[in-house]
Amino acid sequence: MKINFHFILFRILIITFIFGTYSLGLCAENERITVEVDGRPKQYDVIETKRYEIVEVEDPAVTPDALQSVAAQAVKDAEKDAGAHLNRTLWFSTGCFFPLIGPIFSQRYQPFMPTARVLGKSPQYVAFYYDAYKVKTKKLQFSWALSGCLVGAPIGAYLFSLLYRGTRD
Repeated sequence: MKINFHFILFRILIITFIFGTYSLGLCAENERITVEVDGRPKQYDVIETKRYEIVEVEDPAVTPDALQSVAAQAVKDAEKDAGAHLNRTLWFSTGCFFPLIGPIFSQRYQPFMPTARVLGKSPQYVAFYYDAYKVKTKKLQFSWALSGCLVGAPIGAYLFSLLYRGTRD
């Protein structure tokens, strides 16, 4: 019985890929603990590896009220930018020429984020901005692709019926 070397190598690679992180001790599970230091609560992450490490977690400098105002401003800016940067002609024609695929593709397509708009902003602002930009852009893409689909599907059906009648005669 001859054993194929490539088959054995392929099986070893698959097993290593599946179980390799656990056998090497690279799988880390974090536990967050809170300890009072100098009268202030501090948070620490306990990382389990082959040895224990305790890493101090920085307290967020942003209060909940300030975070809500940052979120509101980021969402407002993102929705304004999404409306300005959207290529309406592209999405309308995608829905028109590909009636069934266009609206589905508009939901699957990841828009490019305008990175110049968030330079120098806080990480919270950037996170809220990107999330709101993506949601608003996908919503606008879908609406334009769907309107193109509603225009393109009847025209395509009419042209297909003309072609079918032309071949029957």
